[in-house]
Amino acid sequence: MGVDYSQKAKEIKHDIITTLYKAGGSFNGGSMSCADIIAVLFHGFMRFKPDNDERDMFFLSKGHCSSALYCGLVSVGLIDKSELNTYGKDGSKMSVHPKKNSYPGVEASTGSLGHGLALATGSALAAKIMNSDVHSFVLMGDGECNEGSVWENAMFASKNCLGNLTVIVDRNRLQGCGRDCDILNMGDIGQKFNTFGFDVLNIDGHNHAQIEEALKYATQKRDKPVAIIAETVKGKGVSFMEDRLEWHYKSTTKEQYEQAMEELR
Repeated sequence: MGVDYSQKAKEIKHDIITTLYKAGGSFNGGSMSCADIIAVLFHGFMRFKPDNDERDMFFLSKGHCSSALYCGLVSVGLIDKSELNTYGKDGSKMSVHPKKNSYPGVEASTGSLGHGLALATGSALAAKIMNSDVHSFVLMGDGECNEGSVWENAMFASKNCLGNLTVIVDRNRLQGCGRDCDILNMGDIGQKFNTFGFDVLNIDGHNHAQIEEALKYATQKRDKPVAIIAETVKGKGVSFMEDRLEWHYKSTTKEQYEQAMEELR
């Protein structure tokens, strides 16, 4: 019997909203836009083997959306759910930006945008040199594709034929200060990755079947990296958050939290 990705994604989204509400935290929108991707990737493809060199590697380049990572790791049993109550608190391991080795599955300290692909590329190259079947995945925001370091590493990954590298771009078209097309228009991001030597797949980032098929394709043995451009909606699943810039920053009120919980049910 297959995994019920819809139920797993709903649980992750519920935990994201609850975690951020309790903490008075931000980044609801971007965390919700990638929750479906994390549900399918974590439950269908990632080989989580803590402290084992043969585990797959996941890098959340858009580190400000750490609640999605933590809630995904809770979903697969690598973090106890009670830890979510410590998110963002002084002295907590569950920091707003992920800290390397704070929990199993947190492979790097991320959040300095544009660096995640470099980490994943290095990981993939190391696995290739060691003739290992470890696969490296990196989840990026579309806004961080403004960073030149992204394209430097895209060239490097292609030149080194890193078929064990999968880039997933959360294409919600909103970044910290506005619409990406108004801040710095990247045009067709998929075409850019293709020009840099990647195989490219364009999908609906909330369609679990499409996410699954794209990841199946990406994880087959190949001689070039894959970029999955996942069209998403910031705040997906909560009507008053969807495609709204302010939910990059706002914290939910009690009334908003209750409405969100009702919608997610």
